[in-house]
Parts: sequence; structure tokens; C-alpha cells
Amino acid sequence: MLDIKWIRDNPEAFDVAMKRRGISKPSGASLIKFDASHRAIQTALQEKQEGRNSLSKEIGVFKGKGDEAKAEKCMDQVAALKDEMRALEGEEREQGKALDALLAGLPNILADDVPDGANENANKIVRNVGDPSAFDFT
Repeated sequence: MLDIKWIRDNPEAFDVAMKRRGISKPSGASLIKFDASHRAIQTALQEKQEGRNSLSKEIGVFKGKGDEAKAEKCMDQVAALKDEMRALEGEEREQGKALDALLAGLPNILADDVPDGANENANKIVRNVGDPSAFDFT
């Protein structure tokens, strides 16, 4: 499977490599856009987790001070964040699977010394394998 980080860093080289494999439609930009969307969801999820953790600490502080009203308000906010996080987690999981499927469906990148061609018949023979060895025993 191809590395999305390499595709982000080398979109033009990726498109050239895919053209060498017979995929004429450049797909580097669309993969990068899909990956950016996936990463944005991951970032939003992490921010919500940080907010939830911060509010959870505040709940303990308010309860320690005996301020139940503020603690209850924070608990309501934590519950709302948990619901938002569940939705984001599902979306992140789906997009992650879709991105992995897209990357797994792409062919490997050819080495520079491999000739372009539609199939293995375009390969050049570097050395002749020849006839199988004949042994003097049975």
C-alpha cells in the first residue's frame, strides 16, 4: 500500500508514476484532498477530547469547592461533547477505511529502471535463464 505522506509530499511524482502504470487520470490532488478532510476530522476529534478532559478536571474542582451548579453545568457540557465525539469517531472511522481502500487499490510505483508497458510482455530480458540444469543423478 502506498504511503499517503509520500503522496502529500510528492503529488507530481505520484501522478507521473501512476501514468507509467497505465492510470491516465491524475489522482494525487483528489487523494490529498480526501486525506485533508480525514485529517480535519481527526483534529476536530482531538480538540473535543481536550475540551472534555479540561471540563472533567473543572468538575472535580467545582465539586471540591461545593459549587454543584457549576459542576452540573460542566457535566452537561461533557455529555454534549461525548455525543459529538461519537458522531465524529464514526465519520473518522468511515473515512479512514475509505482512504485505506483507495490507497490499497493503487498499484505500486515502478522503479526507474523498469520499462513502461501495459503488461509483463513489455519487460526487457536482462539475462537469459536458459535451459534447466542437467544433473548426473536421479
